[in-house]
Amino acid sequence: MTSRLGTVVLTLALACLVAPAVDAGEREPRFSVRDVDGPTAFDFDGFVTFGGTLVPAASVGRFVADGHGNLTDGERTLMVGGAAVLSQHFTCTYTVRSNGMGTATCTIEEGGTHETFDFVIVERKKEAYFTSTTPGTVLRGRTKRQQ
Repeated sequence: MTSRLGTVVLTLALACLVAPAVDAGEREPRFSVRDVDGPTAFDFDGFVTFGGTLVPAASVGRFVADGHGNLTDGERTLMVGGAAVLSQHFTCTYTVRSNGMGTATCTIEEGGTHETFDFVIVERKKEAYFTSTTPGTVLRGRTKRQQ
C-alpha cells in the first residue's frame, strides 16, 4: 500500500512539472514596442524603382529605438544601381503586435520621402527581420542590436 501511494504521489508530482512546461510552450509570446529598444544596426538588399526602372539596391545603417514606438538617429548608406551612393538620415515610428509582427513608417530627411516596412521580432531587443512595403520596392533585411 505504501509503495502504491508513493507511486501515485510521484506520478502526480511529475504530471504537475510536465504539464505547465507543455502549456507554456504552446502559448504565443507577448510582444510590445518595448521589445524594440536601443542602438540597432541593419542591412538590406533587393530592388528599388530608380528613374522609372527597377534596379538593385543595398544598404547598411543604424538607428536608436526608444522602446515607445520611435526610431531616431537613423543613418544609412544606400547603394542604388551599382552607381548612386546616398548617405541618408531618417526617423521612424513603429508599432508591434503581441505576436511580434510590426510595422514602421519612416521619413527620409533628405527629400522628405516616406518608406514603410513590416517586420517580425526574432529575439526581444536583439534581432528582427523586415521587408519593405513601399510601392516600387522589393527589399528585405535584418536588424541586430549593437553591443
